Amino acid sequence: MMNSRTNEGKRMGVAELPQEIIELISKRLTIYSDYLRFRCVCRTWNSSLPKTPLHLPPQLPWLMLSHNSFFDLTANKLHLLNLPLSRICGSSFGWLVILHQISEIRLLNPITQVTLSLPSLYTLPELVRKHLDHNNNRFLNKVVLSSSPSRSDDFAALAILNPSELAFCKKSYDSWFLFSVNENHLWMDVVSKNGLFYAVSSEGMIAVCDVEGSKVSIIKTTDSINLWNAIYYAVFSGEDMLLVYRYLLKKNVSQTERFRILKMNWNVLKWEEIHSLGENMLFVGQKSCVSFSAADFVGCRRNCIYSVRKDDISIFSLSNNSIELWPHYPLNIDRSLGCPIWITPNPG
Repeated sequence: MMNSRTNEGKRMGVAELPQEIIELISKRLTIYSDYLRFRCVCRTWNSSLPKTPLHLPPQLPWLMLSHNSFFDLTANKLHLLNLPLSRICGSSFGWLVILHQISEIRLLNPITQVTLSLPSLYTLPELVRKHLDHNNNRFLNKVVLSSSPSRSDDFAALAILNPSELAFCKKSYDSWFLFSVNENHLWMDVVSKNGLFYAVSSEGMIAVCDVEGSKVSIIKTTDSINLWNAIYYAVFSGEDMLLVYRYLLKKNVSQTERFRILKMNWNVLKWEEIHSLGENMLFVGQKSCVSFSAADFVGCRRNCIYSVRKDDISIFSLSNNSIELWPHYPLNIDRSLGCPIWITPNPG
């Protein structure tokens, strides 16, 4: 009886904390799972704190393994979510880009279960959409967002089509529009930074796409590189634009041998090799690539590349050029998605 009264007294004492103290403590929490646990301490805290925290910094990515399973790196825990998914064409700011049937594109936040619709691909000019019905598996290569739809009313989306076309739309648009590119290029990957989109061609050229001005600028690099048959990823690490090459084992092409990183030198317009990420780390994959500072997350390794490709889940260290399988990867689960996808949890 004494223990019961003591516990009850402790709960009452916790609940009686001033509201400003509760809010101050909650805003010092930087990991979403910690915030959820904090709200669950008692009913008073749960009701006095917003369900959706807006102060959280970018979260460490989860690994989407199937249409309903997500692996949380921070807790080495599997989350099961029932999501109505079809083909996934991208992952940006915690939102999945989903191609429904042939032409309908939807955005889904797996944390909040909120969905948004983008214009149908059939709004594209006839010259482009003629390939849609006959080549729907390759027609839409990738879609990237400029910002989180939950935190911006004017977010934009850019799509690589077929893959020689670049198309864009905004939240308020009812159709897609093509960027006018005079030269013929094959666009291999695209990333967004500060409201602009940067698409990389098979020759290593860059198309800087400005949605606000509906214009595109082609940057021709001073040296030509061939990316057509390579496995590579474009990503911004801070202000640096990087190309990450993946080299496969000759005896087993399903496994990675090593990585190589090129950085764009904007002064001379040249891709230059770098051998260190400093305190940063990269998460690279087919539909999403992101960069973080390892100092912001306990247990993460600086100067490393966390990579996914089908069954190849590995960590590559640039410090000693070593590669190892990811030790905490759950093997005995449904992996029907094929290639896992990085997605940054976004409760907002």
